Amino acid sequence: MGRTIPSFRIAEAQEVTEWKAFRKALPKRDRGAFDQMLNSARLYTSASSAAVRTSRFEGMAMALVFHHYRMLARTLGTIAETRRTEAGR
Repeated sequence: MGRTIPSFRIAEAQEVTEWKAFRKALPKRDRGAFDQMLNSARLYTSASSAAVRTSRFEGMAMALVFHHYRMLARTLGTIAETRRTEAGR
């Protein structure tokens, strides 16, 4: 009989649990940001699962990088739009 492979969602939760020592070592003021960062990886669980990587952390890391890239691109677009609006006045 073969072994059942846990879903990526379950594996992702296990990965988060394994990073508890890191979280605990952070200053208290940074723990919320760390939690938010890990939660943002869950926005792309389906994509991470579809990537079928050998390491569950790879999927999470790519999701985090992608999420932060999207946020940065959106922010830069907002800044550029604000500058164009102000230049047009």
